[in-house]
Amino acid sequence: MEESDRQQAPGKGGGMPRQLDAIQFARTSGVLDGSTDVALLERVAQECSAVPARIDWSIAGQVDAEGACWLELALAGSLMLQCQRCLEDVAVGVRSRSRFRLVQAGEEWGDQDLDDDTYEALELEGLLDVRTLIEDEVLLSLPAIALHDQCSPPGAGADADAAKPSPFAELGRLKQGKQ
Repeated sequence: MEESDRQQAPGKGGGMPRQLDAIQFARTSGVLDGSTDVALLERVAQECSAVPARIDWSIAGQVDAEGACWLELALAGSLMLQCQRCLEDVAVGVRSRSRFRLVQAGEEWGDQDLDDDTYEALELEGLLDVRTLIEDEVLLSLPAIALHDQCSPPGAGADADAAKPSPFAELGRLKQGKQ
């Protein structure tokens, strides 16, 4: 088994395990945190215009009074994406805190849980792929369209606007010529 595939023992400051027995982790109130190079998160890296970036993450497990197992995932970082208006790099902050109720595959859970938006159910069949969970949550925290607060499309400087007549002015001129 490769080092990256081994489950690491719950404890503060460990590296990112590739897989984790999430139920056992929650039952022992495990805590893991670290910082991951975005290049290891392939789908996130594809979205970035500049890959040298890191995502800080923290996973904490717990069991509530009813015996349900929970994971809380916190993410923080900054990624460089391409602005969809000016096509230059724009820094986009990643801040996310997600709560998951761990559900074994096939386990029944009440319909009242469907109405609560403060968490998501995470159905588990075997070990949890931690890297995929972190990658999914980073992608969900990104804006649908990355934009600077203020910028202009390429070639939309003051000189370009002055040289190009308004299409509505041209239409008005053509309309007047037909009368």
